[in-house]
Amino acid sequence: MQSIIVTLDNGQKKEYVKGIKLREIVETLKKEYPEGVICAKYNNQIINPEDSLYKSGILSLYDINTKQGNKIYEKGLIYLFELSALEVLGKNTEIIVKHSIDKGIFCKIDKPVTSDEVSKIKKVMQEKVKEALPFKKIETSKSEAIEYFKSIKREDKVRTLFYNTSNFVTLYQLDDMYNYIIGDLPNDTSILKYFDLSLIKDKGIVVRFPSIYDNGQVKKYTHHENYFNSLEEYSTWGNNLNINNLGELNDFIINNNAGEIIQLSEIMQDYKLLTIAEQIVLNKENYKIVLLSGPSSSGKTTTSMKLSLYLKSLGLNPTHLSIDDYFHERSETPLGANGKPDFESLTAVDTKLFDNQISKLLKGSKVTVPTFNFVEGKKEYKRTIQLKDNDILIIEGLHALNENILTNIPKKKKFKVYISPLTYLNIDNDNRISMTDLRLLRRIVRDNRTRGYSPSTTLNNWSDVRDGEEKYVFPYQDNADVIFNSSLAYELAVLKTFAEPLLFTIKEDDPEYLTAQRLLELLKCVLPIPSETVPQISILREFIGGSYFE
Repeated sequence: MQSIIVTLDNGQKKEYVKGIKLREIVETLKKEYPEGVICAKYNNQIINPEDSLYKSGILSLYDINTKQGNKIYEKGLIYLFELSALEVLGKNTEIIVKHSIDKGIFCKIDKPVTSDEVSKIKKVMQEKVKEALPFKKIETSKSEAIEYFKSIKREDKVRTLFYNTSNFVTLYQLDDMYNYIIGDLPNDTSILKYFDLSLIKDKGIVVRFPSIYDNGQVKKYTHHENYFNSLEEYSTWGNNLNINNLGELNDFIINNNAGEIIQLSEIMQDYKLLTIAEQIVLNKENYKIVLLSGPSSSGKTTTSMKLSLYLKSLGLNPTHLSIDDYFHERSETPLGANGKPDFESLTAVDTKLFDNQISKLLKGSKVTVPTFNFVEGKKEYKRTIQLKDNDILIIEGLHALNENILTNIPKKKKFKVYISPLTYLNIDNDNRISMTDLRLLRRIVRDNRTRGYSPSTTLNNWSDVRDGEEKYVFPYQDNADVIFNSSLAYELAVLKTFAEPLLFTIKEDDPEYLTAQRLLELLKCVLPIPSETVPQISILREFIGGSYFE
């Protein structure tokens, strides 16, 4: 009897009978995956449980604690939630999958929902998990899919499919519900065991599940009011323009001058930044330091520079500092658990020097501040500054909102700004645009332009960046006095022209191939806008180049 050798991700080799089904292999490994296997990749191709293996190769198994498995888990769980919610609330209920918020996904519902109804939805979901309902794949023509969604009055789906360039599309069926979902789904509902629901009164429901950082635990929900309100404000703005999803954005691009949506987006964002500047100026007797922080690729540098211009126009004289310039010498950088230098940790920053110099500046002393030479890995002292009566410090950095810096400065002297691209646009009502994916596309484009990094290198490093954000950025967002949304309604249409060619360079044998394909699927949904009309002072210029501040 012929056999094959299957190599697991950990290097372990196992011998199986030729033609063995994936389901049978997973059964032999179930002790190593107690939460269950959500999907599998064999020789870099996604395979199904009933697929048979005839050649030796490399097998990757993904559970809820992996980024690939977690995304598929999310899509399957949201589909299950929608099916169950419609059963409880009525088939005419409109549910819009909006955005991630505190270890879950916020789903907007067009009618008031009670706590009892939430409990009923949860119970229905648990019953359907026990039933192990299959997610059935259905291949159909695009025209037939469009006709179906027209018949059930799902104009959001009709628009999404209209701009799909394929002649055939994949629909999924769960119980009696058909849907167009971008990406893969689990084999059946039995894997979706870990979840909970939280009601946001008069708004909707947060569907919670473990992230890859939660060790399989569903964390207690914490409502971040400022964060939530910022997203709602932009959603209202988009609704006023009738641009709530990529299909409507594509319609706007076709029927109007594409430059109009660029200018509308920039005006909205600049207005919010001016409002922040006015708030600082009104309290200039108190505020001596403005601290700006946010996750990677949020546009912190451009935001701090633009805020400086607004403050200057209102009579203040801003001086800009970056916490990155206070890194310890490269040889003194602490090591992380993986044995590699941990540049994300606060311990990588010379906080003693930083705190000491800021204190001296606030007392009116002249201070020679460092500029970090990232090539040499050391600080250089070439810049001397001194604050006068009408001067204000603008400090940006990963750790700017951390309460463990500037502890010797009274709280009332510090104004804190949290910056993040809070995407309000959907692909359609069931397919959201991940804020993390938006930042990742920004970073791919910038890394390639400014550092010569391949998109594969950026994707490979992304997990370390995300780990740092989970530890050192997100826990401190509630310390901010204000949240600034750095996303732009049109930016995916511009990023598409830069990111798409880069992502196509990632081939099937690359470990980052599946992520690249997922991002390409997202970009397929939006029409391109040329970058020439993007203003030089736009945050987007920080990533695509041509910024006034470079």
